[in-house]
Amino acid sequence: MLCNSTPARSNAPPGRTPPAVRRTDAGPNHTAIMLTDTGPKNAAGMAAAAAGHDAIAIVDCSHPFATEASEQALKAAAIAGLPYLRFARAPLIAAEIDAAGSGTAAVTIEVANADEYRKPAFNTVGLSEGVDLFTVDSFDAAAARMNALGGRGLLTVGTLNLKPFVQASLDFSVRILPIEESFADCERLGIKPRDIIAAWPPFSVEFNASCLRQAGASVLVTKDSGREGGLLEKLQAAAAVAAAAILIRRPPEPGAIHELDELVWQLAAAVKT
Repeated sequence: MLCNSTPARSNAPPGRTPPAVRRTDAGPNHTAIMLTDTGPKNAAGMAAAAAGHDAIAIVDCSHPFATEASEQALKAAAIAGLPYLRFARAPLIAAEIDAAGSGTAAVTIEVANADEYRKPAFNTVGLSEGVDLFTVDSFDAAAARMNALGGRGLLTVGTLNLKPFVQASLDFSVRILPIEESFADCERLGIKPRDIIAAWPPFSVEFNASCLRQAGASVLVTKDSGREGGLLEKLQAAAAVAAAAILIRRPPEPGAIHELDELVWQLAAAVKT
C-alpha cells in the first residue's frame, strides 16, 4: 500500500505481533509503507488496514495463481475507495525466452492462444533435444492430459491443487515446501511419504533434473509462475531428462503491470490525484 506521512498505527489484537512496517520516501508529502503480516485477509480486513494507514492505493502483488487473494484486494480497494493496481511477475510463455547459458539464442514460442502446443520448445547449452510442452487452462485439464500421456509424473503445482490428480488415480510424486501445512495437505489426500519431495526454492536445473529422476517421472506438471518462479529451470530440466511438460497457464489478468518502472509511474499518478 502507498500511504501518506501519518504515523503508522497498529490495530493488532492483544497478544498478536503487529505488522512490520518499512518506510521509504515517496515525495515531499507522502511515505511509502510496506506492511508485512501473516494469515489470510478478506476484503474488509484489507480495507481496514488501508484505512488504518491512510493508504492512497492498494497494490496487489500476490502470486499469479492466488486468484482469491486478488479478488479480495480488488474488493478492498472498492470498499476503501482507493485505486487498485495489479503488479505481477511476467508470464514466461508466449514471450521471447533467453535460454540459460552464454551464446544461446533467444527462442520464441507461440502458445498463449493455443489449446495445445507440442514441439521442442527449448534448446539450451549442452542439450540436443527440446521439451515436449503441453499447455492447459486448469488443473483438471492438466490431470486429464497427464492421464492421456501415461507414465509417472512429478507435480510442482502446490498442495492446494493436487486433488484432481488424486481423484484421477494418477501415478506421481509431488514436490512441496517443507512446512507443516504442506505435509498435512498431502496426508489428507492420501499421498504417501515415499512420493513426497520436500525442498525450499530456488531450484537449479540440476536439482530439478534430480527430482525428476528420483521420482522416475516421464512427465513434469507445473504452473506458468514466470521466470521468478523458476519455470525456465524446470523446463530445461525436463528437456535434460527427456520428460514431457504440462504447463497450466495462469488466469487472465487484464491491466496487470509487469515492469517496476510502470508501477512507480502509476503510483506517482495516484499520489497526484
